[in-house]
Amino acid sequence: MAETKEPLVRLEGLCKSYDTQVAVERFDLSIAKGEFVVLLGPSGSGKTTVLSMLGGFTEPSEGRVLIEGADVTALPPAKRPTATVFQDYALFPHMSVRANVGFGLAMRKVSRVARDIRADEVLKLVGLEGFGSRRVHQLSGGQRQRVALARAIAVKPAVLLLDEPLGALDLALRRQMQEELVHIQKRLGTSFVHVTHDQEEAMSVADKIVVMNKGRVEDRGTPSRIYRRPASLFTATFMGENNILPAKLVARSGDELTVETALGRFLLVGGEDASALQPGAALHVALRPEQIFPAATAPEDAVPLGAAILTELVFQGTHWRAHAKAGGKGALDLLLRLPPDLAPAAGEALDILARPQDMTVLTR
Repeated sequence: MAETKEPLVRLEGLCKSYDTQVAVERFDLSIAKGEFVVLLGPSGSGKTTVLSMLGGFTEPSEGRVLIEGADVTALPPAKRPTATVFQDYALFPHMSVRANVGFGLAMRKVSRVARDIRADEVLKLVGLEGFGSRRVHQLSGGQRQRVALARAIAVKPAVLLLDEPLGALDLALRRQMQEELVHIQKRLGTSFVHVTHDQEEAMSVADKIVVMNKGRVEDRGTPSRIYRRPASLFTATFMGENNILPAKLVARSGDELTVETALGRFLLVGGEDASALQPGAALHVALRPEQIFPAATAPEDAVPLGAAILTELVFQGTHWRAHAKAGGKGALDLLLRLPPDLAPAAGEALDILARPQDMTVLTR
């Protein structure tokens, strides 16, 4: 039997309350060595509080933080095998880039020669070779972000914590830095825990996404699973655009569910949460805009959803973003992504189809 590896990080039952306000409630998470984990959620969801408890900046009201098998719950940040990159970078303007990068090593009493060598190594890693003698004010926003990242990497943490580190960058630079973060993380083999409210950023960098809402975990899994098979109504609507169809359970046989919607009756596969449902139960079905096809481009295993009347169209290069009315008397609003060469027109009636395997049953 293969030996099960102990997770690098274990967060057990973390709770944080401020007077009567609960910021985080019963948060559990295991992080493997070399894993890139993203805590994703809207403002106030508790994601930054979790990161702060992991880094030692906030004391949990309950629960434990274990890193490399050791309970570090009571240890201050400087005593933990972690390093943090903040959104505002927190660089020292009176120091050179090299001195900024070596600051954590200086606090660990590493010699000047050794820390300068290490600083130059990590500056090369983040694409700033030859920048060591420059001052912070001589750098662009993206370069400052890389210096902050280099400073955190220099101390060789077991876990690198990133608190919305790309939030201050413009869109093009943010996308570039997302790719570079993944490249650096894979080269280092260090576990990264990254906080963001940007769904696209989360899917671009993560091995695992933890979706948070009101201090609780809504969902966790790979980016593909979270996007294609969300576990809750919140996740389905937070992770990009989605069509949410009110539905009623007509019959259930094992994990096969017959559900009735405004677009028709479908035989779908439900998850574990659906096992206790009884006929007549109210639920929802999620269907992504790109999973709805016009008849001309529908796959063979797609089933008809009826006709949709196009009401609004915006050309976005790779597709037409279309709003439509469907269902009985056009009572259901749908969002579609139509092929760019379709040349649709507002007011046009379009026969639409979808594959049952693309429909996700939501019970909560």
